[in-house]
Amino acid sequence: MHIKRLLLPIKGQRVDEHALEFACSLVRQEHGCVCLLSVIEVPREYAVDAEIPGAVAQSEELLRHGESFLKARKVKVQADLLQARDSGPAIVREAQEERVDAILLGLPYRRKQDGLTPQSDTAYILEHSPCPVLIYREPMPAEPARQVGAAAETAPEGRR
Repeated sequence: MHIKRLLLPIKGQRVDEHALEFACSLVRQEHGCVCLLSVIEVPREYAVDAEIPGAVAQSEELLRHGESFLKARKVKVQADLLQARDSGPAIVREAQEERVDAILLGLPYRRKQDGLTPQSDTAYILEHSPCPVLIYREPMPAEPARQVGAAAETAPEGRR
């Protein structure tokens, strides 16, 4: 698969760092471009173009961080900020308008997999995307190692 233009929506989650690194590896061979996207979901009680200063500032900071991450690795980057009612349709529309070769979605690790419910943004993107969708799921976090001494104290005694 040759990826010249890759759309990467970011949300400010831990998985974004992993997804940015993976995006670099996907476009580097083709000297491609990562199209970073931050979508602000606007509640229905506001106009879709209403100014939401805190959310805009946070999204701009996410995009700045992503841009500097990619530029430091000598990857071309384009960053966009959108306001929409729902992220899924906004991401699909952006993929169509930017004519990307693929969308990369970073999903955080969850023990209970509720990320692909029929009404989720991920499910919407998978169903309606005009291009291939790649999913980078965050690695399972390492569980803290049990202390040997603590385990021995609580372990039941064997036969004597």
